[in-house]
Amino acid sequence: MYVLRMYFCTMSKRIFIVAGEMSGDTHGALLIEQLRMLMPDCIIDGIGGPAMEAQGLRSIVEFSQMNVSGFLEVIKSYPTLSSVLRYAKKTLKEGKYDVFIAVDYPGFNMRLGTYARSLGILSMCYIAPQLWAWGESRIQQVIESYDTILTVLPFEQAFFAKHGIHAPFIGHPLLDRSYMKEVSTQRDSNIICLMPGSRMQEIKHHLPILEPLAKELQNISYEPVYCIPKHLHHKVQSVLQSNSRISHETPHIMNIAKAGIVKMGTSTLEAALLQMPFIGYYSTSWISYQISRSKITLPWISLPNILLERNLIPEFIQQNANPTALMEGMKELLSGPAISQQLNGFDEIRQLLGGPGASRRAAMMILNTMEGR
Repeated sequence: MYVLRMYFCTMSKRIFIVAGEMSGDTHGALLIEQLRMLMPDCIIDGIGGPAMEAQGLRSIVEFSQMNVSGFLEVIKSYPTLSSVLRYAKKTLKEGKYDVFIAVDYPGFNMRLGTYARSLGILSMCYIAPQLWAWGESRIQQVIESYDTILTVLPFEQAFFAKHGIHAPFIGHPLLDRSYMKEVSTQRDSNIICLMPGSRMQEIKHHLPILEPLAKELQNISYEPVYCIPKHLHHKVQSVLQSNSRISHETPHIMNIAKAGIVKMGTSTLEAALLQMPFIGYYSTSWISYQISRSKITLPWISLPNILLERNLIPEFIQQNANPTALMEGMKELLSGPAISQQLNGFDEIRQLLGGPGASRRAAMMILNTMEGR
């Protein structure tokens, strides 16, 4: 009996992890790196992008199928996503996994988490569904989907705890990225960082807004630099009408730019942590916007404003996200006291997030939870 117990204790852990978009791929890669340090012989399958695959993930489908945002866009991709979900369920059932780890991507991952639990597989969520923004109507689905949620924003623990969900705060994995250790105090007085998004559908909505703005910035001696993923370079370059520079080194540009115009999302928090003053914006299809507006319960969209519970970052949404309004917002940012006010706010945010080490803490909690079952 002792020999048998030892055999099972030393068996390789089998992990199934799913991320569905670029920031989740980066967070997932940092987590996998830490999981492998704790369990060098673990087997990690699932769905992820190039960063997670570089850490040894065996992705069961092509990552580009998953990288979809917006309600209308998700509806259009529904047949593909449904097919991937069926395949992921089949893989979960046949793979005898010890744990399912959802990295954000709630619409897909909550369905998969519920299925994993029905198979007796431990289901854990890393990067919580943002029910604090979208309302609590889906809280029962979250309860059914996950045994534990590892939260990355300080107010999330109490939010989920009031619904009886175990949701320890572990800090934000953005602070674990290597470039966060070298935040620059010297900024190029001419560079303006333009961030249209990491998905082609976002870029299609945002380039017509940013292009007139880029030309106007050039006319007043600024250098606009588009920050986009490398794999989208040729598609973006072919539709640019300005002669703006394109960079794939987003953290570097954010670290040296005078200021930025940043698409809403994780990038707003990244900009704050890199001390880049900015204004935030977002535009999407009319139907996606109407659905989103009916669901959002908070007065802000950008994460810095949500964390600080005040209007630190100007937000330009949908019809207000137009070249004229954004240019006025940039001029006000660059010429007034707003830059110093933002920098003070960014210091507050870094303190709220509790320092680096979130990926390590998440990996240890996942291992401890698996061993405690």
